[in-house]
Amino acid sequence: MGAQAMRRHNAALVMELIARDAPVSRVELAQRTGLTKATVSSLVTELTGAELVRDLGPEPGRVPGRPAGRLVLDPYGPVALGLQFGAGHIAGVILDLSGRPLARQIRRFDVAGAGAEEGVRAARPVLRRLFDEATTAGRLVAGVGVAIGGTVRSGLVSALPLGWREVDARALVAGELRALDLHGLDVVVAGEVACAALAEYQAGAARDWLYLGGEEVIGLAPLDPAVTLAGDLGHVPVRRRGDACPCGGRGCLDLYAGRAAMASAAGVADPGTARLLGGAEPLAERARRGDPAEVRALDRAGEALAEALVSVRALLDPETIVLGGRLAAFGADFRRRVVERLAPGLTVRASKLGPDAALRGAAGHVIARVIADPLTWIEG
Repeated sequence: MGAQAMRRHNAALVMELIARDAPVSRVELAQRTGLTKATVSSLVTELTGAELVRDLGPEPGRVPGRPAGRLVLDPYGPVALGLQFGAGHIAGVILDLSGRPLARQIRRFDVAGAGAEEGVRAARPVLRRLFDEATTAGRLVAGVGVAIGGTVRSGLVSALPLGWREVDARALVAGELRALDLHGLDVVVAGEVACAALAEYQAGAARDWLYLGGEEVIGLAPLDPAVTLAGDLGHVPVRRRGDACPCGGRGCLDLYAGRAAMASAAGVADPGTARLLGGAEPLAERARRGDPAEVRALDRAGEALAEALVSVRALLDPETIVLGGRLAAFGADFRRRVVERLAPGLTVRASKLGPDAALRGAAGHVIARVIADPLTWIEG
């Protein structure tokens, strides 16, 4: 490994440890990385100079002696912009490097009925307002992350809730940025569930857990940001002779645990407004009141979800699954319904995050890239 490659590797190692263990001292970084104190000090000086890392100074009340600076990701440094396309809305957020939201924009828009190009074009005012917020605050935008309720393969998005098939969403979003005279920004596109899983990990969940959930879809993704595998569990068959699904299959999980399917089974004409727009999960409220039709719908969904997880356990053998998205809104009783139908040994935990998990994770992809390769950001 050449000197430049080694420097890049060491900078990423230091940055990742600060992100994970902050606040942390230079001495602790040297101990945990095996690097010399001089190397750590030099890298920290470079990272603080680029406003990626901030030294908070010695801990208050520290005993006399040489002060130990407490290093954190700089909350006043560059920011990440997240964008999410839902069936009936476009949402955007700005996060600082620590993951703290600084600004938020939501536009109601019929993305599902508009088509991909018009749907992405409708994001222009959201992008404009967020960039205006960043400019007013004197912040540089490190990139734009995009979350979409579907799958992303070879850079192309297929999202049944939006009616998108094989759409180059990255190119479309980059085109909108150019239309706003914003050039040279990195754009990363990922599925809604993969974004929510990353947000859960960045909020402190364990790396070796799996995330199950979603608002627009039912998906499964590892929390480990180094693993890019994510699947649309909603279109895994759980009934051999089940009904036909829009995906072309039969008996898919989405026909039993999807938003529209559960609403229909409970006799609810409207599945409700997206939670990100402030809508509550109407089926959860009916279940809390003991509505018999909703309890049956939850039983049906829980049974189908447990059936889908049988294959997941056989293939991936997870110890813990984080249940998030709209499924998390059904509470502990629903989680218990699922676990009771599975063999012992699997823990199902509730997500720490709310309906903005995927939106936060979209911006989180940008933050993760800066942390994984800070020198690329520094060198421009």
